[in-house]
Amino acid sequence: MRWAVGFWAIVVVLRVGYALLSPSLDPFLRRDPLHGDARVHDQIAWILASEGRFEFIKGLQTAPGYLVLMAGVYTLVGHEPQAVRLVNGLLGALTLWGIYWLARRWLTERLAYWVVGLCAVHPHLLMISGWLYTENLVLPLLIWAMVFAVRRQCLRDAVLCGLLLGLLALTRANFLPFVGLVAVWWGIGNRGSGQSAVGSGQMKVKPALVVLLTALLVIAPYITYLHARFGHFIPIGLGGYTFLWANNPEADGGFRADFLELRMVVDGQEVRVMDYIVDPDPVVRDRKAFRLAIDWIRQNPTDFLALLWKKTRLSLSAFGLQEAGNRQLVSALRVADGLYWLFLLVAHIGFLWGFRAHWREWGLVALLWGWTWLTIWLYAGGSRPLLPVMPFVVLFFVRGLQVLGTRWRRTP
Repeated sequence: MRWAVGFWAIVVVLRVGYALLSPSLDPFLRRDPLHGDARVHDQIAWILASEGRFEFIKGLQTAPGYLVLMAGVYTLVGHEPQAVRLVNGLLGALTLWGIYWLARRWLTERLAYWVVGLCAVHPHLLMISGWLYTENLVLPLLIWAMVFAVRRQCLRDAVLCGLLLGLLALTRANFLPFVGLVAVWWGIGNRGSGQSAVGSGQMKVKPALVVLLTALLVIAPYITYLHARFGHFIPIGLGGYTFLWANNPEADGGFRADFLELRMVVDGQEVRVMDYIVDPDPVVRDRKAFRLAIDWIRQNPTDFLALLWKKTRLSLSAFGLQEAGNRQLVSALRVADGLYWLFLLVAHIGFLWGFRAHWREWGLVALLWGWTWLTIWLYAGGSRPLLPVMPFVVLFFVRGLQVLGTRWRRTP
């Protein structure tokens, strides 16, 4: 018991300590402490905290969850990004607690500690705590939603799962359809296990429906706000602008920073992207961007298939950065790709070897894995889109090592 307390103390100190020291340790943050999306997130959060209004600087692809959290921190302590990094470190520790619960359920307590230890030092999961990115909130919300989903012991688990999934969708809008996938999985899993309903007496409530309705109740106020402000139904965020950002003639699998300056062919005429999509209505502007990307895909199916491979390749890189300008900084680390592929191979062995025994619960992880890859192929590849599934990959990696070690010892 004493060593377990010491272990968790080390894990928390590591995650929080790195988050606070990251501006001095991270090569990207040394160049710019508000690297990438963090600068825009910081601006939106500070305007919300100081002026009480939500400014859509990035457009309507912005989900509010993490920005509201940042604004809450700024309201308490002032405009201090370091305070947000402290919160990121604590959220990272909360994520590790959740993956420990799942690993202990699916593996053993000893292996669960190995999973937590490897997750604590995993470069992707560690580095993100220094960046003011939405994944810092996405990870604990997703992991704990999965905890309550696989537990499925009572109506409270369904409510808590739906609540966390709703907050997850409000943090990253691309998880909104995943709420429906979880509800369908819950219904099928309960039916397969003989637990078609929870409740007592005359009241029998379908837990899958509870999950779905709870999530929708969490999401509904923000969608109502967007409709009142813009006059359109907006399901948390719109993806047309981001879709074009990742799917255009010059796309390389990530996001092209200068895509607004590109020239594309529309109805036989060459147009400049910025001039074509310009419109005072942000919804119309987003729809124009989406239409432009769809037209390019329809007219260039072979190029789009080649782009899908580029997205896949970038995602399978050990350090797959989405902006081409940042990749030179880690070009020397390409030798790590081989080790990363070995890590993924062992993780898949662990998943496949244990799927038969845990098919009902691991099926939900498979849905998450499939949904993650679908969003990568629709939008952009890279290490960042894979972050939500990375704790599970580490878990299956540990399981894979156990399987391989057992078979090795049995070999005469």
